[in-house]
Amino acid sequence: MGPPHGSVGPERRCPPEPDLLERVRATGLLVPGAPVVVMLSGGRDSVCLLDVAMRLGAEVVALHVNYRLREDADSDEAACVALCERVGAALRVERPARETGNLQAWARDVRHRAAARLGDRIATGHTASDQVEGLLYRLAASPGRRALLGMGERDGPLIRPLLRVTREETAAHCRARGLQWREDPTNATDAYARNRVRHGLLEALREVHPAAEANLLRTLELLREEGAVLDAAVDAALTPDLEELRALLPALRRLIVQRLADEAHPRAPALAARTEEILALDEGSIDLGRGLRSVARRGRVGFAAPVPVRHPDIAEILVQADDLQHRIRELGAEISRDYAERDLLLVCVLKGAVFFLSDLMRQIDVPCEVDFMAVASYGSSTDSSGVVRILKDLDAAIEGRDVLIVEDIVDSGLTLNYLLRNLRARGPASLEVCALLTKPERRQVELPARYVGFEIPNRFAIGYGLDHAERFRNLPYVAALAEPAEP
Repeated sequence: MGPPHGSVGPERRCPPEPDLLERVRATGLLVPGAPVVVMLSGGRDSVCLLDVAMRLGAEVVALHVNYRLREDADSDEAACVALCERVGAALRVERPARETGNLQAWARDVRHRAAARLGDRIATGHTASDQVEGLLYRLAASPGRRALLGMGERDGPLIRPLLRVTREETAAHCRARGLQWREDPTNATDAYARNRVRHGLLEALREVHPAAEANLLRTLELLREEGAVLDAAVDAALTPDLEELRALLPALRRLIVQRLADEAHPRAPALAARTEEILALDEGSIDLGRGLRSVARRGRVGFAAPVPVRHPDIAEILVQADDLQHRIRELGAEISRDYAERDLLLVCVLKGAVFFLSDLMRQIDVPCEVDFMAVASYGSSTDSSGVVRILKDLDAAIEGRDVLIVEDIVDSGLTLNYLLRNLRARGPASLEVCALLTKPERRQVELPARYVGFEIPNRFAIGYGLDHAERFRNLPYVAALAEPAEP
């Protein structure tokens, strides 16, 4: 996590430290004598959480997971040991063996499993600052009322006692108590979307108004309170009858349609923009994304969720087969419009993108040619080797051509960045990217793709051309590779 910090750093105007303690006490989440597992990374917020939990008299067991992925990981562990000795907290340290698969998913699962073994109440150090950053990100990425819900103070076994406290206040608390914390250098990089929100957007909003963060939090509180009123109105008017739904106010029928969809599928997409399309159909079905379909029959509307895939190597389906084809039709229409009367050459990156290219070309109604490149960057593991090699180059020159690279997935961006530099040096008239999938959380270089099919979470994806050790390319959907079972 980098060097330790204590009473150093920029001073900010914060309420006195006892006020923080009382606000956490008021949540009722940390009760004297009640057992709680505190997730302790050694960072500022988790150090503050541990100290507050001990001072409020909770029966604390701290959990630190040393993934041993950085050179200073053992120093983080040593700092956690010293902190627990100082405040008198029991500490459990886990040093898991690295497994194949998605790195972040593995780390998340390891710490959650370890915490569950220690207790059924697990406290994390999420703060009001995390809440605001998440709110801003969701507003930009996923329009709809659910973007404003934010994190709750209770979420199953998870509790978030610091959710009413800002990051500056946890720092002030640690300084006032003389507690040192460790800094994670990745928090300063702009490679991750959350960091760009934190260091760019949020700072800009503070310049617009010094109370921007507090105002956003207050708005979130008000909307959640008002949301309870809306939920009651939905409960009173809830019906699947199409004629009754069409007679309601537009806002109310949107909320009812979303409620019906959410009850059918826990990951239902936001449907505000498609409500009228759903209610206009008297008979038949509509593909809504994520495997969800609306079904109109006999004057009623319902929703059909995807059937779970039961396969030991598949954790979940990320993009259903019908969703793929629906989005590819849209991409084909966009490309046809943008490249009308231009000299379009599609460059397919083998092997994974060949499935995507085949379907995409059939949706493009302007003349186009195709060529292929093959590169090596992954081998047979789930982590990129970091080395890009061209195994097959283009058959024809691209000078003066309008070139569109067709990729299956943009992950770290290292491979595509190399290809762009390589092809740009050959003098094309234009060079753009069409990527079926993108993982913003994994990005190491900025690569704006002109056409993108789906943004997926940071999971190792297989299917529809994507492989793991050359397997799973033939799946008709995109799925997440299952993590290996614990021995």
